[in-house]
Amino acid sequence: MNGSTTLITIRPPIGPIVATNYWSAFALISKEWDRHRLSFRAERFVTSDHDIFPDNNNERGTALTLAYVYRPAVKQRLTLELIRVTSGRPERGFLGLAPHATETQAQASYRFFF
Repeated sequence: MNGSTTLITIRPPIGPIVATNYWSAFALISKEWDRHRLSFRAERFVTSDHDIFPDNNNERGTALTLAYVYRPAVKQRLTLELIRVTSGRPERGFLGLAPHATETQAQASYRFFF
């Protein structure tokens, strides 16, 4: 996937306030058996900042996702997911944070469908 996005487009020479190009590619492996599904996804992403403002919205990184889905009944679904994102974003330094970060998130959900 690739494209661009803008935010708060003001006529030049001021705007747009945010103009960013982005690129992302991923691979997904998924196996289903009975009421279970196990999936693994690896992603690479890049954003590049193209506006005139001094903030730096450039970013490069990778993301890994491991997900387990169980359907105990036809209209119910339990999902367990582990996501790990490693990226470099210079703007974090402006905020007093390390420009390179590795973040991990675990989440669980139980859904009922009507």
